[in-house]
Amino acid sequence: MSTSVDIAKKDFAPPASLAGFRNKALIVGIVFAIPSIYGAYMATDQFLRGYLIGYMWCLGMALGGMALLMVGHMTGGNWWMLGRRVFEAAMRTLPFLALLFIPIVLGMTRLYSWMNPEIAAHDPTVAMKVGWLNPHGFIIRAVIYFALWMLWAWKLGSGSDKQDTDASPAIWQKLKVWSATGMLIYAFTITFASVDWVMSMDPNWYSTIYGFIFIANHLLQGFAMATIVLIMLSSVAPMNELMKADKLHDYGKLIFALTMVWGYFSFSQWIIIWAGNLPDEITWYLARIRGAWGVAAILLVALQFALPFVLLLSRDIKRDARKLIPVALLVLFIRLLDNFWLIIPNPTPQQALHALHHPGGVFIPQMTIHWTYIVTPIALIGLWTAVFMWFLAKRPLLVRTEPQLARLWEAGHGH
Repeated sequence: MSTSVDIAKKDFAPPASLAGFRNKALIVGIVFAIPSIYGAYMATDQFLRGYLIGYMWCLGMALGGMALLMVGHMTGGNWWMLGRRVFEAAMRTLPFLALLFIPIVLGMTRLYSWMNPEIAAHDPTVAMKVGWLNPHGFIIRAVIYFALWMLWAWKLGSGSDKQDTDASPAIWQKLKVWSATGMLIYAFTITFASVDWVMSMDPNWYSTIYGFIFIANHLLQGFAMATIVLIMLSSVAPMNELMKADKLHDYGKLIFALTMVWGYFSFSQWIIIWAGNLPDEITWYLARIRGAWGVAAILLVALQFALPFVLLLSRDIKRDARKLIPVALLVLFIRLLDNFWLIIPNPTPQQALHALHHPGGVFIPQMTIHWTYIVTPIALIGLWTAVFMWFLAKRPLLVRTEPQLARLWEAGHGH
C-alpha cells in the first residue's frame, strides 16, 4: 500500500499526448464545419436540426460530467477520484456551449412551429401553452439555465483549483454544499431545458418523465466518456498504476446500472402513453414506430439497452479495457441516434402549418437522412472534444490533497 509520502513524490502532470488528441479533434471539427456552414445557407432547416442533434450530445457530455462530479463530492469513491478531472474538464466547456447555443436562438423560428403566430393563434393546444411557449420566454429561460450551470461550474472549478495546493477541510465542505444544491438545480433546469429545446418541437405532445430520461442519458454519457478517457490515459503515470481490472470493473458496473435506468425510464414513458391511448400523446410514438422510423426504434432498443445490458453482464468484459471501450463507444454513438430519433420526426413549422389547415390523420414523417444530419454533429463533437482536451491538459490528473487518495493504490478497494 502506498503511503502519503509515496503519493507526494508521484507525478500527476497530464501527458503531452493530450495536445495531440486535442489537435486531431480540432482538425476534424474545422474540416466538418466547412460543409456545415455551406449547409446553413443552402439547407437551413436541415442544418438547424442536425445542429440540434450534435448540440444536445455535447451538452449531455458537459452536464453529465458536472452531475457526476457533484455526486462524487457528496459520496466519494474510487471511481470519482479517478474520473474527477475528466468530469471537471467536461463541465468547464459550458461557457463554450453557451456560445454554441446562439445559432439555435437565431434559427428558433425555423426549428419550433409554435414560434409561428398563426399556429399559436389557431391551434387550441398550442394556445393553451402560449404562456410558456413564446419567443421571449424561450430566450430568457435559456439565459437562466446557462447562468445557473456556469455559476455552479465556476464554484466547483475554482474550489478544485484551490485544492491542488490547499487541503483545508473548509474547501471540501463548501464543495459538498454546492454539490448538494447543484444536483437539485441541475435536475430542475435540465427538465425545463429538455422541454424547451427538444420536446416543444412537437408542441402538442407532452411527457411527465421526459426530463428524467435526459438525466439518465447525461449520466450514462458521463461514465462512458470517463471510461474511454481513463483507458486512453492508462499507459501514462499515474493511471498506468491505477487503471487495473478492479477499477475498470467499477466503471463497467456503473454503465450497466445506468443502462437499466435509461431502459426503465424509457419503457415507463412508452407503456403509460400506450396504455392511455390519448391522441395528444400516442401520435408522438406513432410517428416513430412506423416505416423506417420503426427500424430506428428497434435499433435503439437493441443497441442502447439490450446489447450493452447483455455484454455488461459479463464480468470479463467489465474488467478488460479492450472489451469495455467498444461498449463505451457504442453508448456514445447510440446517443446520437437517440437524438436523431427524438428530433427529426417532429413536424417542421411548414408541415405544422399545413396540418393546421388540412386536419385529419396522423402525421407520419418519411425518414430522410440529410447530409447535414451527419456532418454538423461531427463538426460540433470535434470542436467540443478539442475544448474538452484543452481543459483536461491544464490540470493534474488527480487531486493531491484528496484525503482518501491512497486508497487508489490499495488492492481490493472497490467503488
